[in-house]
Amino acid sequence: MFASSTKRTIVKILSLYLGTSLVLLCGLFYFFYKKETRNIYYEQVISLREVSLGIAEILKKYPHDLQHAITEIRESKADITFGIFDKKGEVVFSNLLVNPTHEEFLEGFYKIGDKVVLDPEAFAHRHYKPMRFPYRIFIQDENVDSLIITNNIKLGVYFVLILVAMGIVAYFLVRLFLKPINDHIQWLDNFIKDTTHEINTPISIILMSVEMLQTHHFSPEDSKKITRIKLASLQLGHIYRTLVAYNFPHSLPRGEEDLALDSLLQERLEFFAPFIAQKSLTLHSAISPAHLRANREKIITLFDNLISNAIKYNKHGGEIHITLNSGCFVIKDSGYGIDSKHQVVVFERFARLDKSVGGFGIGLSLVREICKEYDIDIRIESVQDDRKHTGSAFVLSWDTSQKHKEIAGDTYESTTST
Repeated sequence: MFASSTKRTIVKILSLYLGTSLVLLCGLFYFFYKKETRNIYYEQVISLREVSLGIAEILKKYPHDLQHAITEIRESKADITFGIFDKKGEVVFSNLLVNPTHEEFLEGFYKIGDKVVLDPEAFAHRHYKPMRFPYRIFIQDENVDSLIITNNIKLGVYFVLILVAMGIVAYFLVRLFLKPINDHIQWLDNFIKDTTHEINTPISIILMSVEMLQTHHFSPEDSKKITRIKLASLQLGHIYRTLVAYNFPHSLPRGEEDLALDSLLQERLEFFAPFIAQKSLTLHSAISPAHLRANREKIITLFDNLISNAIKYNKHGGEIHITLNSGCFVIKDSGYGIDSKHQVVVFERFARLDKSVGGFGIGLSLVREICKEYDIDIRIESVQDDRKHTGSAFVLSWDTSQKHKEIAGDTYESTTST
C-alpha cells in the first residue's frame, strides 16, 4: 500500500526532475553540436586549403598554358574532385558532381547530398587572406558528412549516458529523502494494525455485557446511559470492522456466494437503527429482491460505510432515501452535499472533506476497491452551492447493460421524489 504510494511519488519527482534536466541538456548539447559541427568544417577547410594552394601553385606555374596546368593538376591530384572557375563563375575545368549556382558560387559553399563542396579561401576568409589570382577553386569533400554523423552519434551516446546517470543519482537521492517519511508511515501503519488487534476483545466484552443487561431494572436516566454505551460500542465495532477490512483484507472469510442483497441490507439497517434514531433521521426505503455473487463480509463493509456516511454527514432531523433493486443500489442523504471538484477526491485514501465529524478517511476508499473488484459502477450525484443543498446520492450499478442503467435511473428519480 505505502510501497505503491512511494513508487508513485518517486515516479512523479523523477519525471519532473528528468523533464527539466532533459530540456537543459537539449539546449546544452545543441550548443555543443553547433560548435563541434563548425569545428569539423574549419578543420576540413584547413586540410582542403592545402590542396587548394597546391592547385593554385600549378596554375601560377603555367599562366599561359591552362590546359597543361589542368593536366598536371589531374595527375598530381588524381584522388581529388575539384572545379576551377574564373571570377565570373564560368567553368574552366570541373569534375564535380554538380557545379555551383550563381548564389552558391558567391557564397563559396554548397552541399550535394551527403557531400560538401566549398572554396576553402572564401569559406575561411575570416582566417585566411584570399589569394589574388583570376581563378576560384572549389573542392568536393568526401569526409565531412561522415565526420558530422560520427560526431552526432558520439554526442547522442554522451547525452543518453549523462541522462541515465542523472536519473540513477536522482532516484537514490529521492529514496534517501523519502526514507525517514516512509519509516514513520510504516511505524504508524504497524501501530494501527497492532491497535486494531488489541481493541477487538474489549469491544466484544462491552457489547456482550450491554446486551445481557436488563434495562427495565434501571431508572430512565440509567437506561439512557446504557443506551449511549451500547451506541458507542456499536460504533467502535463498526470502526473495528473497517480497520480490519482495510489493514487485514486477507483475514476476511474467503469465497463468494450468491447473496440476497435485500436481506443483507435489511440486516445492516437494523444494526444502524439506533444511530438513525439518535440523530432523529427519517429513513425512506424501497427494497426489492436483488442478488449478487460476492464475498459476504466485503458487501457488508460496502453497505456499512455508505450507510454510516449517510448518517454521519446528514443534518439533524434529516432524511435518508435508500433504493435497492436488481442491478442498482442508491443511498441519498439530506446533508450539505459534495462539491463537484471533490467528488473524485472523496474516494482517495485518508480523504476527509469535513473534519468536524470522526473517521479515518478510509471508508469510501474501501467502497471503491470493493466496487472495482466486483465490476460495480459507482458515481456521486450531488449539488452544492450557496443557495441549494440537495445532499449526496451514491449510485451503484453492478449490471452495466443499457436496460439496467435505465431501471437504475428510474428508481433513483422515483425514490428521491418521495
